[in-house]
Amino acid sequence: MSTVINLTNGKFNAKINSMGAQLLSFNDGETEYMWQADEKVWGFTAPVLFPICGGMNDGGIVYNGKKYEMPQHGFARFKEFEVEKCTETRACFLLKSDEDTKQQYPFDFEFRVVFEIVENKLNITYSVINMTEGKMYFSFGGHEGYATPEGVEEYEIKFENDTTLTRLMLKNGFFDGNTEEIVLENNKMELKYSEFEKCTYIFRNINSESVVLEHKSGKRKVRIGFPGHETLAIWTLPVRNYVCIEPWCGISENESFNGDITQKDGIVELGQSETFERTHYIEAL
Repeated sequence: MSTVINLTNGKFNAKINSMGAQLLSFNDGETEYMWQADEKVWGFTAPVLFPICGGMNDGGIVYNGKKYEMPQHGFARFKEFEVEKCTETRACFLLKSDEDTKQQYPFDFEFRVVFEIVENKLNITYSVINMTEGKMYFSFGGHEGYATPEGVEEYEIKFENDTTLTRLMLKNGFFDGNTEEIVLENNKMELKYSEFEKCTYIFRNINSESVVLEHKSGKRKVRIGFPGHETLAIWTLPVRNYVCIEPWCGISENESFNGDITQKDGIVELGQSETFERTHYIEAL
């Protein structure tokens, strides 16, 4: 049975579900920054992506010539995490490989997701330890949905250090080799439902390590920081009151990719007993 953990520092509050280590809420008692899941619209708030980001051409990965079927974005969001450690402001959730994960993914691992409130910021740290005898291959990423109560088109995203962006275009969820150049005015990207209907925004190796999502009036804003992440995805669906801003250590597949996880673009290769860790954050402004 899943457990909901509540964190607070007296001013800011967070709520996390042990099912999928999913962030359910980040608020200051008045403003809720996260989309509140609605099964009729989108049933998640902030799914954790592991051990794959994006879809897979043939519905799975290939390792040593064997295919392993796995859902889009991996299985972590559907798994119960152990609440390993918890204080008033910090909680650590642990997922270990088991018989079920080994049917989908051939590696032994310990995967931790740590949430910590520090002043007006929620730090979210993903940490993987390779428990396999040999190398391990994986990706991970965040998929937080941010509330836009007035509608997405009333908001814009300001990039810290970018004036132009190269959008990698997807066809049926996979790269088809096409790109689109986006020129930013004052580092800001407008959000239009018609653009999201084309495909998810995928940016790779941008100059910014953070973006600010803000209402055009300036009345509501939040910074999302992602140092050390190579990919930033931005996604919503038409006429929705949320937008997902997703820092990934990984990348979607090319439409012609053969599925071999050792050759997958953007994959993290981790040696035996090694640890790979990245932190992204949500900062109320």
